[in-house]
Amino acid sequence: MKNLETPVTKVAVYGAHGSLGSALLVEALHRQYEVTAIVDELNVLQARPGLRTKGGTPFDSLEVSRSVAGMNAVVCLLDQQLPGTPGDDFPQMYGALLAMLDGLEVAGVDRLLVVDNFTWLDGSPERPSAPVRHLQERLTASLIDWTFFEAPAWPVEKLDLDDFLQPSEAALALRRFAAALLDEMNLALHVHERVRIVEGDR
Repeated sequence: MKNLETPVTKVAVYGAHGSLGSALLVEALHRQYEVTAIVDELNVLQARPGLRTKGGTPFDSLEVSRSVAGMNAVVCLLDQQLPGTPGDDFPQMYGALLAMLDGLEVAGVDRLLVVDNFTWLDGSPERPSAPVRHLQERLTASLIDWTFFEAPAWPVEKLDLDDFLQPSEAALALRRFAAALLDEMNLALHVHERVRIVEGDR
């Protein structure tokens, strides 16, 4: 039971319908956070104690600001929002990150964690493309405390919340990743950095 003096941590999650999303929800609920999954369809997730759902996408800054208002932090599993080959949806990924930065600033939320395969952001270090250069400048100047996480290897099978009750090795690995992500959310040791969580780090 949560102590009445314990501050409430409110977390919004984009992309909670995938395997890592399920692991993240399980770990956040285990920590007694108030979790809101922001989804395209409100019935995509089964109702769970402590879990709220709200409609929305990360691709429009006004919609983001409305969806995340009142949260302490936002987690966006970007590669789960855009299934397919990494890098194929660069314009949408680029647009989503700009919308998240703008939307969180309007909503007064200062912590953002994004999970993706960020090879598309690398480009050529000597001569980055104009969109990448613009995004890099926005990220550098942003008042949002963002951290980017390289996406882990996904299990072949899709895992949902029930798969973490008696977890397989794949589920345990995702749960450890989710725990490390939430630890970083609270500790803020890698603000404005791109990090990779390696098994055995924790």
